[in-house]
Amino acid sequence: MLLRLRGMETNRLSALMTFTCGGDLRLTRSQETMLAIIALVTGLVLSSCWGIAAGSSSASLAAANAIKVPMVVLLSAITALPAGLVALRLTNAKLSGGELVSAFATSIFGGTLVLATLAPLVAIYYHTSSRAGVPLALGSVFVALATATLLFGRAVARRVMQATEGDQKGKRASLFAVVVLVGIFVAALMQYVALAAPIIGAVGTRFDGGFDSVFVR
Repeated sequence: MLLRLRGMETNRLSALMTFTCGGDLRLTRSQETMLAIIALVTGLVLSSCWGIAAGSSSASLAAANAIKVPMVVLLSAITALPAGLVALRLTNAKLSGGELVSAFATSIFGGTLVLATLAPLVAIYYHTSSRAGVPLALGSVFVALATATLLFGRAVARRVMQATEGDQKGKRASLFAVVVLVGIFVAALMQYVALAAPIIGAVGTRFDGGFDSVFVR
């Protein structure tokens, strides 16, 4: 029984990786929804791992980050999704709301997978380098955001091309929804990070003050 459960978990993880990377999977709508839920939950767990590494300067900060970082990611996604869905409908894009949400969930998984992969390096440099630790932690966030955006745009473009058989108008309308959703996500992320600060080290970073700290001098 235990081996069977492990086999099911392995198959789901393999399917999730294939789905995230744009592989060809013939899934029903219910299976796709289940994969999207698994992607989101797994992504939150992976972001928690990065949060622990980024706050490893103290036990209390690391423990707090295990909760704060996933909450920041989740709240940013919840804030951004309505705007993306509205943009999708207003542009009459050839993509369903469910497909947009599914692509967004898997892109979050891809981005947080990058964060978790870089988490050990972030922790090592934070404890061994007074200059490189914080910049490396920030850099890992930017790399994760870029990866998630790329995966999201590619997933949406592939679905639209399949649905419209290469119609460029439908593709542009759907990619506009991607731009809106990603833009709102980043804007919300900045402010939620400010509310949850400090996250990276006890001293914090310039992003701990939100929009005003980053753009207003």
